[in-house]
Amino acid sequence: MPPASNMGRSSGPLCVESHAPVLEMASAELEKMRSPCSQPFPSFPPACLAMLKSIKGNHRCIDCGEQDPQWAAVSYGALVCLECSGKHRSLGVQTSCVRSIAMDDWSQVEVLSMLEGGNAQLQDFFRRHNLCQDSDFSSTTALTRSNVTTMRYKTKASLFYRQQLGKHVAQLLQKGAYQGREASRRKRRPLDHRNSSVL
Repeated sequence: MPPASNMGRSSGPLCVESHAPVLEMASAELEKMRSPCSQPFPSFPPACLAMLKSIKGNHRCIDCGEQDPQWAAVSYGALVCLECSGKHRSLGVQTSCVRSIAMDDWSQVEVLSMLEGGNAQLQDFFRRHNLCQDSDFSSTTALTRSNVTTMRYKTKASLFYRQQLGKHVAQLLQKGAYQGREASRRKRRPLDHRNSSVL
């Protein structure tokens, strides 16, 4: 496993010049995890990590904007920095399940949640629901860097997001080998136009 400081950089065999080979390797990693007797990966699978790092917005922490986040709020498919990961942990696993990209074991469901989520996607969702630091949360409480985690993730909107992401991942697991974000979005037909832009 490369040191954490090198993670996500395009060096070695996972250079992301073309997504097709990386997608094939990531799909193979995920299929290995599908086996009932397989053990969780001891860290985020390498090809899946290359894909994760290439997702729009994932180069910065979703909550504070710090560069190169190495922790994950798996429930939301988002990357966070070390400081914000502690805030997410304090919310409890029923609200935000936190994992280290390099140090924790990863299951297939958790890896898929990260590949189907993404910081830009979640940030867009928060913006639409006035849960960004530059929007009015309510007439009395504004989101700040110090309260953004507790104010955002304890809302009905955030609950809806994590439930929808969980349903989406469960559907992907039933469909067989992973074919990438674009493929999963092409095949999806929303039931309700208001909620169609969640994933």
